[in-house]
Amino acid sequence: MKQLPAATVRLLSSSQIITSVVSVVKELIENSLDAGATSIDVKLENYGFDKIEVRDNGEGVKAVDAPVMAVKYYTSKINSHEDLEHLTTYGFRGEALGSICCVAEVSITTRTAADNFSTQYVLDSSGHIISQKPSHLGQGTTVTALRLFKNLPVRKQFYSTAKKCKDEIKKVQDLLISYGILKPDLRIVFVHNKISAWISALCLAWESSGRWPKCLDPFTCIGDMEETPGFGSPQLWPLQPFGE
Repeated sequence: MKQLPAATVRLLSSSQIITSVVSVVKELIENSLDAGATSIDVKLENYGFDKIEVRDNGEGVKAVDAPVMAVKYYTSKINSHEDLEHLTTYGFRGEALGSICCVAEVSITTRTAADNFSTQYVLDSSGHIISQKPSHLGQGTTVTALRLFKNLPVRKQFYSTAKKCKDEIKKVQDLLISYGILKPDLRIVFVHNKISAWISALCLAWESSGRWPKCLDPFTCIGDMEETPGFGSPQLWPLQPFGE
């Protein structure tokens, strides 16, 4: 018997955490929520296998924390195992970003309220920064993952059929709908191949009038019959299914 190289161990363990496109989106959404985001944009290209991008308006990552923000088992959410008894966050293991780095090409653009400008960091497979440059984005964090499962051909082969790819998109939609129901004041925009797929919490569009619209169900939201100043006439916003 021979001991596996450290890089192989990281890859194998990460493939148990990041098993699909929806698992990447879930981890990044929960990071955004833990950062206090009220607006999240999720963009996929080619069902997420070419590109996954999650952008939020949360607190951002401090420059002092950036070097280890994607290194496994570094986290700001707990200090010891005793903290597990009173968790207030979705994530706490410090594995999400590090695991995504193992199976995709990752860059992170982030800015805090105290920063004068945002910074884009390009990460290697271990989660370490290999380059950085100033960026134009506002406060919050944008995580971009390219070429998902580039080094796991068997995992990628599993999604070789159009049906499985469409099923994966449906799972992402279902996940975002769940967060939309759980947090009705959270704005979520889901875009696939540059086409808007679903928008959550459209009730916020009418919040300025002091009247909340009547939500018919998780898939549609219709406003009051009176026109709301600044937003025009009320409209029906349906969930747009894929593959139909």
